[in-house]
Amino acid sequence: MEAEAYRRAALLSALGLKKGDRVALVLAEPHQFVLSFLGAVVGGFVPVPIYPRASFKNADGYVDTLAHIVTASQSTVLLCGAGNREVVERLATRDIAVPQIHDVDQLFAEDVTVPSFAPPSIDPEDLCFLQFTSGSTNKPKGVMVSHANLIANTTSFLGPHGLDRRDSDVGVSWLPLYHDMGLIGFVLGPLVCDIPIYLMPTELFARSPRLWLEAIHKQRGTITYAPNFAYQLAAKRVKPAEVESLDLSCLRVAGCGAEPIRAATLRSFADHFAPAGFQEKA
Repeated sequence: MEAEAYRRAALLSALGLKKGDRVALVLAEPHQFVLSFLGAVVGGFVPVPIYPRASFKNADGYVDTLAHIVTASQSTVLLCGAGNREVVERLATRDIAVPQIHDVDQLFAEDVTVPSFAPPSIDPEDLCFLQFTSGSTNKPKGVMVSHANLIANTTSFLGPHGLDRRDSDVGVSWLPLYHDMGLIGFVLGPLVCDIPIYLMPTELFARSPRLWLEAIHKQRGTITYAPNFAYQLAAKRVKPAEVESLDLSCLRVAGCGAEPIRAATLRSFADHFAPAGFQEKA
């Protein structure tokens, strides 16, 4: 992963990027998102995660939001996948400075010649990434997160006064990586604190909540997090016969947040998955 991050940093540098330049990431697939994010960071560039658009429903509104974030962040390069490139290229219809748009599969292909690149020195107070708010009540606003901010945050919530990281911990997550819980909780935090993580695409959970629980079972996950609705959906959609095929006794932390938490939902989940060894104290 480290070698690939530096390879991507070199290829980003070849686009003309300099230290501190912003790189917008419109990527849904976890593998490409994580490696592209890390490539930008080790290259001294500033990644800007942006939620991707899965369909053309409400596409105009999405492009307006995308144009706002690209402009506010001053992104000069935008990385996307083949599946959403068409909608991303609609930025050209807006009155903005359109960044370079690149398909990650092409830009970072294995057979691409990698130029020489000397990574810049990074100061703890340097900007690590820009994280934009969801824009639920107003236009998305960017939050400047430094390397020092990130380390302080992650070591706090995974340290002795938080989840109290253990050597045996394994995280399992389907959460979107452009939101705080997914990005900090299941990518950057575990990276800083050395916790192996199993990531699955959000769309797989949306298609079948059972796949989330199966991943915990197969990977022997000890930590997972999700909003209230996910626990409610899992308790409703996973059939009793399917519950019996699972072993969730490994799960020590089943976190809940990002929206109002309902005690009835947590009780329902705990009761429904008790036959699978789920411990209510988790």
